[in-house]
Amino acid sequence: MRLSIAFLVVIFLWTASAHAQQKTLYGYFPFNPPATLEEWEERRAELRRQILVSQGLWPMPEKTDLNPIVHNPIERDEYTVYGVILEVVPGYFLTGNLYVPKNITGQVPGILSPHGHWGGGRFHQHSERDFTRELETGGEIYDPSGRFPLQARCVTLARLGCIVFHFDTFGNADSIQLPVHYTGVREYMNTKENWGFHSPQAELRLQGVMGLQTLASIRALDWLESLPQVDPNRIAITGASGGGTQSFILAAIDDRIAVSFPAVMVSTGMQGGCPCENANYLRVGTGNVEIAALFAPKPQGLTTANDWTREMATSGFPQLQQLYALYDAKENVALFEHLQHGHNFNFPSRADMYRFMNEHLNLGHDFGDEPIERPFVPLTIEEMTVWTGEHTRPTGDQVGDVFERRLLREMNERSNAQLSAMPPQERNEIVRGALETMIGWKVPGREDLVEELDGDAPTQEDYGWKMKGRIIDERSGVTASFSSLFAGTPMLPGLVGVTCVFVSKNGTSDFFNEEGQLIDDDLAKLLSASLGTVGFIILDLQGQGGDNPLEKAPLVVSGNGQEAWHHSLAYTYGYNPTIFAKRVQGLLAMLTHLAETKPVNDTKIVLFGLKGGAPYATAARALMGDTVDKMIVDTEGFRFANITSFDDVKMLPGIVKYGDLPAILALSDPATTEIRGEE
Repeated sequence: MRLSIAFLVVIFLWTASAHAQQKTLYGYFPFNPPATLEEWEERRAELRRQILVSQGLWPMPEKTDLNPIVHNPIERDEYTVYGVILEVVPGYFLTGNLYVPKNITGQVPGILSPHGHWGGGRFHQHSERDFTRELETGGEIYDPSGRFPLQARCVTLARLGCIVFHFDTFGNADSIQLPVHYTGVREYMNTKENWGFHSPQAELRLQGVMGLQTLASIRALDWLESLPQVDPNRIAITGASGGGTQSFILAAIDDRIAVSFPAVMVSTGMQGGCPCENANYLRVGTGNVEIAALFAPKPQGLTTANDWTREMATSGFPQLQQLYALYDAKENVALFEHLQHGHNFNFPSRADMYRFMNEHLNLGHDFGDEPIERPFVPLTIEEMTVWTGEHTRPTGDQVGDVFERRLLREMNERSNAQLSAMPPQERNEIVRGALETMIGWKVPGREDLVEELDGDAPTQEDYGWKMKGRIIDERSGVTASFSSLFAGTPMLPGLVGVTCVFVSKNGTSDFFNEEGQLIDDDLAKLLSASLGTVGFIILDLQGQGGDNPLEKAPLVVSGNGQEAWHHSLAYTYGYNPTIFAKRVQGLLAMLTHLAETKPVNDTKIVLFGLKGGAPYATAARALMGDTVDKMIVDTEGFRFANITSFDDVKMLPGIVKYGDLPAILALSDPATTEIRGEE
């Protein structure tokens, strides 16, 4: 520990648990709207940042040239379909089809149409068996729209006067550069350099498959908005299943969307099972209903089916209406129930969507008794593909593992350059905002923190007096156990002139043996020299101390765990705080509790991060600011970037993206921070 008696002189002058059951994507995700619009606006800003951090989009990456290619027009009676290739980031392409109505005058609405998890993606066609079943159940009533339901919605929206961009999620249809996002964890991609998705290095930089798809959706919107025939004030998005997830996520974070219609996805039930619908931090303390609420007060239509959305009418939608009512816009949110059908975007749901778009995009149609969908000539795959003519399919180092490694490396380099180019104050604000999301900390009220003591009085030890207890944050249940030590006359902790708080890798076991005897000679000397004017608090944070200290973080496995994608880290930390975050939360609870006495007793708080405790202390001080009067840490050269396993208790996704430990240290006042162990 290498503390000295001289340190005490400086101070004197200066002063004159068992792991809970984790939440999964199959949990219950209620939304409790706040009582006032002011409360919601505060929550809205916090949640929007949380989503952006989860997607690796805080700050938004600098946008590069899309280099759009629009070619291979296919003429139909009332519309033309084009192949589209957009360069989302250098070297990575978004592909799709643009449906443009003929005889456009002036500007018309633009609609983004991400497909869901239907076989073949944008190329999807129902099999004869599936089509027959849809006809029998009333899910489809027309041919060919019932055979080609994804094309049908694009064709019909174009006939209603909208320009529609139907684009691929990666790994589907023409998006062939990366393997389908179900590939998941691959041990050979877990390397210190040139890593791939679903690896510790990727997670530490918030490089996820969902984030890449969300960025692609944003770039699709950039391009659609730029088209001279598109009215930038009438841009909508609609999709179902995974396309529904992309719809409500984009609507939540991008103000350019005017109307949203996410089908069969928003509910208090299952939140989305695919890796492309899950990201670290995304649903910690929230869920799809509250995320959808971020779109209020703009028009939003939802559908339900006999799936995880079946209870939306009684659990979820009433709360959305309540939230919209805060804006006096309750009529702008609508729910269309189709419980007789399974998971779908079938004709009844599409018909609801057409009517909703007609009303809120001011399309001006009177449908009457006429069928909304009419016969059309379906596109073949050969007509739909963008890889035709001089625009050949990517091959070689533009596809597969080689491309994936290069893509992530170059995205990391651009992210580092973007942060480095920022003025220090702006960069620190970005880093602090990200850290607040990653730790999940909000300053508690006095009533939120409860102190429990073991016994009514301190016990006398050979080194002085000892009191044990715990601080409980009743909002989360996070607990920090403590051993409070002081010499001289017994007194209550917090009434001394200086309170020194110690955090380490293993908590109290780094300072006491199994019999409770103090084994740290430096601390014993400090106690002896303090003469009772300094209190010492040694903490056991989440999973420290006790008979079964936490050696590895427990992780959630999706499905039966047999597939590589079942082990995506987002299935754990997309719904639960990290162990690192819980430890920092416990430390913050103790520091906040101690700070309550400062105005009365002018007690100084000194925070020590030693013996592996530097990362916890550093993160807590960054969030507490000058409430902690001084911090002394020995980093021992620790870097989060050296973490090689998902279950490391110090795993904190995203921390390396924001500059690792040095960037967090930079958030503390250098005049009151002593750093050891750095080269």
